[in-house]
Amino acid sequence: MSTDLRPAVASTAAAGTGQVVWRLTGHALRGMLRTPMSLFFALVFPLTFLVLVAAIVGDQPTPAGVPVAQFLVAPFAVFGVAEAVFCVLAIDIAVLREDGVLLRMRGTPVPARTVLTARIGAAVVVAVLAVALLSTVGVAAYGVDIVWRKTPALLLTLVTGAACFAALGLAVASATRTVLAAQTLTQGLLVPLAFVSDVFLVGAQLPTWLDVTGSVLPLKHFARALAETYDPQGGYGFSPGHLAVLAGWAVVGGLVARWRFGWAPRGASGGTTGPTVVEADPVAGRRHLGAPRPAGRPSGAALLTGQLGYALSGLRHDPLSIFFAVVFPVLLLVLFPAVFGGNGPDGLPLPQYLLPGLIAYALAVTGYVNLPESVAYARDQGILQRLRGTPLPLGWYLAGRIGAALLVSLLTTVLLVVVAVAFLDVRLDPGRLPAVLVAVLLGVACFAALGLAVASLLPSARSLTAVTLGTLLPLSFVSDVFPVGGDAPLPGWLATTGDLFPLGHLSAALLTATRPAVAGAGFAWAHLAVVAGWTVAALLVALRRPPGRD
Repeated sequence: MSTDLRPAVASTAAAGTGQVVWRLTGHALRGMLRTPMSLFFALVFPLTFLVLVAAIVGDQPTPAGVPVAQFLVAPFAVFGVAEAVFCVLAIDIAVLREDGVLLRMRGTPVPARTVLTARIGAAVVVAVLAVALLSTVGVAAYGVDIVWRKTPALLLTLVTGAACFAALGLAVASATRTVLAAQTLTQGLLVPLAFVSDVFLVGAQLPTWLDVTGSVLPLKHFARALAETYDPQGGYGFSPGHLAVLAGWAVVGGLVARWRFGWAPRGASGGTTGPTVVEADPVAGRRHLGAPRPAGRPSGAALLTGQLGYALSGLRHDPLSIFFAVVFPVLLLVLFPAVFGGNGPDGLPLPQYLLPGLIAYALAVTGYVNLPESVAYARDQGILQRLRGTPLPLGWYLAGRIGAALLVSLLTTVLLVVVAVAFLDVRLDPGRLPAVLVAVLLGVACFAALGLAVASLLPSARSLTAVTLGTLLPLSFVSDVFPVGGDAPLPGWLATTGDLFPLGHLSAALLTATRPAVAGAGFAWAHLAVVAGWTVAALLVALRRPPGRD
């Protein structure tokens, strides 16, 4: 995201306050719209959810006879608004602070607080775009009716909710020291809360402790207040109780932001433009280029060990990647059975059914999202180019990254299995563990190859994560990883889409290997063959134009 405000400041120094705010808001909005991840989570992600869920259960009637699609726009609009004015705003302000922009602004004719007003305004514009986009698609594609008598309540709810989460976003930016901390805290809070706040799981019967947690925090109140404005039955859609809670949280966020806000950088940015990248030793991957090196050419084992240690050290500085690759799948494994209970679509107990899909999802996040992101950012920062002038072949660098992805994948698999067996009564046949291991290893190879292929095709890391997440998350819903709609079958075109790609086949192979009380060694050769075929195809693409050989 661009943070150089000097041209905008120079052109507005003599203008009135309103004109300055207007111009700086346009500058901030252009920066946000050029940031693919901002657009993805605020616009594409909720729209994808709407399309998928509406395609699966949108035609089903509620007890009042209203199609379910009528009630799908509101929760996903809430998520889009919260992403824009909570996550994007907090990260944006943290970037401005850590890059020194806020501090420099104090020496210009434009008050620094005007810059904050403009950044908030830009985030609100993105939030409005999210609501407008979701409402337009809902009306045009799924027959959602706009309840015009409730329009004043809709506008009041959106203003109150946006003010609440903007204040909380400023509070997070004020309370954290680095961009990475702000990014991790906002996304790490919002996504899990969406599952317990009537956003992703509307009307679910939550356990008491989860229900209380959602009721204390503001996201559920925003979701329920906005849902009331889309309900075609009775009243004018005002929800004074929910709005009062949102206003209370806005006051709390504003007080924290006023108390903790600072203009000066507080430390290393830790990822203003991407994950932390530590300069690699061209021979052994050590952090210190002046460290003593052994005489002669290092062995392959030494090169691999050095690059593996370098890659793992980078992961320690990227908690958001670890959260989505390790912690998030475990949270879903615990949360879904607590909410839904009963059996999965395949007749198995729900934890038993979920375990293989979440293992497959974790492998995909590690290999297809996190791995290419780290490689692409190293390429953009010139590290891969500089390696060409050292004795270290690019292949050893990539081997270290793939090895780190393998270790993280194995760790997540073990963690998921331990939680499933120890706490969720999942049964595994020890004789089928080799089949599980083969599927995991092949899955890591497949998604690592796909990730490197995507990184080799995209010229910049700025859009890479949006592309990888933008394809992985929808595929998770059509590949039996995140079951939506209970026993409702997927429409034919969605089922066919899921069958074309490797995620569903890896999940099916793991399901075969973990299914209890079934004879055989657990190898689903047909599904494994599809995964292997995708691996070979991706490797051919990646080897033809390896990252760093531009």
